[in-house]
Amino acid sequence: MRTFIYSIIASIAALACCNNALAEIYTLDEARELFKAEKYAEAAPTFKAELKKKPKNGSINHWYGVCLYHMQQYDDAIKYLKIGIERKVAMSHYYLGELYATTYRFDEAIDAYNAYIAFMQKEKKEPIEGINDRIASAKMGQKMMRGVERVQVIDSLAIDSLDFIKHYRLSPEAGRLLGYNALPEALRVDSNVIAYLPQRGDVLYMGHKLNDNYDLCESNYLLGEDWGAPHSLSQNINTADNQNYPYLLNDGQTLYFAQDGASSLGGYDIYVTMFNSERGDFMLPQNLGMPFNSFDNDFMMAIDENLGIGWFITDRNHIPGKLSLYIFIPNDTKKVYSNDNEKLPQLAQLSSIADTWVEDADYSTYINAIASIEPDESELRIQEFHFVLCDGIIYTHSSDFENPDALRYYNQARSLQHKIDQRNAQLNKLRKEYAQANASQKASLSNTILQLEQEILDCTDSPMTYENRARRAELNYLGIDIQ
Repeated sequence: MRTFIYSIIASIAALACCNNALAEIYTLDEARELFKAEKYAEAAPTFKAELKKKPKNGSINHWYGVCLYHMQQYDDAIKYLKIGIERKVAMSHYYLGELYATTYRFDEAIDAYNAYIAFMQKEKKEPIEGINDRIASAKMGQKMMRGVERVQVIDSLAIDSLDFIKHYRLSPEAGRLLGYNALPEALRVDSNVIAYLPQRGDVLYMGHKLNDNYDLCESNYLLGEDWGAPHSLSQNINTADNQNYPYLLNDGQTLYFAQDGASSLGGYDIYVTMFNSERGDFMLPQNLGMPFNSFDNDFMMAIDENLGIGWFITDRNHIPGKLSLYIFIPNDTKKVYSNDNEKLPQLAQLSSIADTWVEDADYSTYINAIASIEPDESELRIQEFHFVLCDGIIYTHSSDFENPDALRYYNQARSLQHKIDQRNAQLNKLRKEYAQANASQKASLSNTILQLEQEILDCTDSPMTYENRARRAELNYLGIDIQ
């Protein structure tokens, strides 16, 4: 999360420098102080002027090349950094590596980083802290470039970073994304939380700060219009890094989320995992790769299967105070670009979404479908259950009941079913333990297992009994006669 915040602050500072920079010529010492203060746009004109007098000066070429790099004038920066390298400026190797990594020229980035390390070793000096992490990141990018997904990005929007979820236009079947103010009051513990509520409405998925980092958690809807405390989804997903921004597909098994840390290319990367029903747990997550992920923060993947449209957010474009929202057409199966595609670095970065379009394709149907969906700003009304009162009448919320006695009967049915579900979960756990136990442990477990089996058997019919009582009481109250 800190990486994300720092990225936004850095972007704002960078733009301020660009806007305020005047072509004022300072003394060389003053320009160096501006350089140290990371005011690159202000320092650059002085270095440029000095190079007219000293075109082969290694330090000035290096400083000017670094300024151009930070001003995103990459092609021009290469020339000056290479002169810095010729004149034995060690950090010119490092910044050339940074430039190549930023422009997705990973082979050259790795070579430049290694040249920097070799130079420092020759000089018997310590390389800059984190250089090995930079090399590892470049190698990860190098690997990802071999599998850049061929995806059609139909639109992109620059949106306010503080309320980006309001720009997601999801169909009702795709569920809802909820910001802090839309969350149930009991879960409003962190203003950074974005939660996902599936259509059925009885569970919320969110990134929740359990310890020092965010874990993917779920909160279940309980009786009495309360929500349970968030609890961890799975140790296969949650690590010592931050996991956040979850989204679950309609299949109830495919989970997208964002994670930072050593396994990510940039700050947050987007991952996907599947729930394995046989193991009763999620599988190890897989990084989605490029173009979804970059060296910056990429997160909040959502796929509306009803519309056939996907969404994700990134700050890779470094627009102060803004995030970029990309809208794309999800593939049924992954398709990748050829490694010899001359535009591969641009496609991996999504430099131009027009490059991703299929010739003569008409995306207006998708754009119109999105435009037809009004933002869901309605009060959060949870689908507590699915109770068929009679043909054509289905109750989903406690407030649907007209008869208090009918509601009481139905809550008793739910309470008993919840008890049975808990007993079954406990029984399944004990059976797994029994299968791996020795003889003495099996003898101890068998009595508990038999007792639980009997308890479940004794109450199996009870929920249905109370449901029928609730149904009869409500129908009588409404004056509906079912023959």
